Amino acid sequence: MLANEIKVAVFGAGGTGGAIAELLLYNNFGEIALIDVNGALAEGKALDIVQAGVLTGCDSRVQGGSDPALCAGAQIVVITAGIGRRPGIAREELLATNAQIVGDICEVIKQLAPNAFVIVLTNPADILARVAWEKSGFAANKVVAQGGILDSARLATWIAALCDVSQRDVRAMILGGHGDHMLPVRQFASIHGIPASLLMTDELWQTAVERTRHGGGEILSKFHTHGAAITPAHAVVAMIQALLSPIPQLLPVSVRSAGAYGLPEDVFIGLPVKLSHKGVENVLELPLEADELAQLHRSAAILDQAFQAWRTCQSSS
Repeated sequence: MLANEIKVAVFGAGGTGGAIAELLLYNNFGEIALIDVNGALAEGKALDIVQAGVLTGCDSRVQGGSDPALCAGAQIVVITAGIGRRPGIAREELLATNAQIVGDICEVIKQLAPNAFVIVLTNPADILARVAWEKSGFAANKVVAQGGILDSARLATWIAALCDVSQRDVRAMILGGHGDHMLPVRQFASIHGIPASLLMTDELWQTAVERTRHGGGEILSKFHTHGAAITPAHAVVAMIQALLSPIPQLLPVSVRSAGAYGLPEDVFIGLPVKLSHKGVENVLELPLEADELAQLHRSAAILDQAFQAWRTCQSSS
């Protein structure tokens, strides 16, 4: 199979960054750059991935190293670089260190890949997407964070398990921040087009929500040294595919709210959006229950307060 002409640069060659690069190979992206401060790690993973192309019939060019210039000319840049979560550490506690890392990367992107779409995966992803938007100077429709797709997949998994149906039949959507203050929207969950609320008791729904809300922490507690990698990687590749398609996909993606749902304009938060080769085409303002809207606003307030606290620290240092 012939590779396409798209170049994707991935900053961070850890578990998720490596998994993203591998999936991009299987999807026959023309050029994949894997960049990490540990250049040997990035080089080794790039070699391992490109050699798999012989056995899978994939012809992508895969490069790895520590030189940020490897991102030059990329149409899409994914940021996974930064310190990861450890048991007992909240995503927001990672902000100070990871904001510096993401900011530095965005300075490079601005110079070497000025037309790229930017996808932020580094935690806390919603807040760091706002950092990336400000540091890059890019239009808001070109900077997004992953979170909602991953969380929605986790919710769909639990709905399927609790209702004893195929995962392929389940659709779910989670809005709000990627963290404990996420907003699972019950009316948006369905099983082969049937509202999930008709097939799930309140107790089953709450069980699915709680397993989803703490899903990342549960996986982290099993691994001890790192969090989930495989599903986040698939979620990012789904976003990349959407950003290359002329046909918009409706996805829960962390974007600048621009005042949708009455939220603070500059907050990046998970919302239902149309995502395409134009970037974020628009946010869909769907009807929410009063308590859901209040929860969405609480989530936005938490994200905004964390960002403002970080900014204050930056100004005083």
